Amino acid sequence: MDKKTLKRKTPNKPIKKSKKRRRKVNLLKILVCLLVLIVLFSGGSYYMMKTGSQPVDPNTKESQLVDIPEGSSVKSIASLLKEKDLIKNKRVFVKNVRDTGKAEKIKAGKYKLSKNMDNDKIIDKLVRGQIYQDGVKFTIPEGSISTDIVAKLVAKGLGQREKFVDLYRNPSKFADKFPFLKDTRIATLEGFLYPETYYFKKGTSEKEIFEKMLSEFSRVYKASVEPAVKKNNYNFYDTIIMASIVEKEAVNDEDRDIIAGIFYNRLDKKMRLQSDAVLQYGLPQRKGRVLYSDLKVESPYNLYLNKGLPPTPVASPGKKSMVAAANPKKTDYLYFVTNVNGKNSYSKTFEEHKVSADKYRKEAYGEQDAKAAQKSKEESTTEKSSKN
Repeated sequence: MDKKTLKRKTPNKPIKKSKKRRRKVNLLKILVCLLVLIVLFSGGSYYMMKTGSQPVDPNTKESQLVDIPEGSSVKSIASLLKEKDLIKNKRVFVKNVRDTGKAEKIKAGKYKLSKNMDNDKIIDKLVRGQIYQDGVKFTIPEGSISTDIVAKLVAKGLGQREKFVDLYRNPSKFADKFPFLKDTRIATLEGFLYPETYYFKKGTSEKEIFEKMLSEFSRVYKASVEPAVKKNNYNFYDTIIMASIVEKEAVNDEDRDIIAGIFYNRLDKKMRLQSDAVLQYGLPQRKGRVLYSDLKVESPYNLYLNKGLPPTPVASPGKKSMVAAANPKKTDYLYFVTNVNGKNSYSKTFEEHKVSADKYRKEAYGEQDAKAAQKSKEESTTEKSSKN
């Protein structure tokens, strides 16, 4: 290579370095600009989310009713709320809902909302299903029987007894809407009038009232009971019958699945269930104490005389009793006694059970009454009948 060539190339070196510097500077400027834009955008988004989530009017005391239709999407709910000026920004509301991960848990119904509520409060109310109730409050306690439920409905002025009784005795009138009632063994609605607090408007028909109770039963059963029934290969109606017995026999929640297991154990061994609660259901009047004479009453609900389950449920079981009947606890127990203090004593043999039963009678009725009660019961239900 000659000297001329070298001279030509030498001046080009600083020019290349200058270009590289300019490129770096330009790239740096672009990155800075992008960073600024990102910060501005993020800040703007944060500001929009924060302000868009706040109450429309935090000082107002007024409220209004909003009816969320069944099957509404989050976007349609946002549009509805925006139309009523209850939220500031539809997009922000939708994002707030989706950020909670509870979009699918929003429940349809009529809600009492106010402009003084921020998005979080509105969303929480919709998710919890805190529906505005403007009707007659009616509560069915767990373990209620149909005759008492109907009597209370009539007393509240919510319908006529004759119509309620007719519907109660004809489950087929509800079978199209509630297919589980197509079971030919189901002759009444006993066990399916779900224990819950309801609100009924004056003028609501007797059929609509029962449909609401059946709908609540269906919802709870499908969500919390049906999976265990299928897993254990249990019969639907038998499970509800068992749940009603557990409901009437159990005092404490922790005893429900144990009691269910005991009754299943007795059924497996072809033993009579000997449930006083079931016997009471078949008597003309409820009694505070089952007497010796009651044990001889000819009734399909007298499980001192009859083997197996009773023909129908004997009460309206709640969720906990249904879950226990569908998923009983496995033990070797065959007997139980509920003591005066509400605690249960469990036994594997009749001898053990007899000791617990005698102790209970003494505590409950005193020495003399306990001996009389013991003698009466032994005359009717000997150890042999308890094991067969």
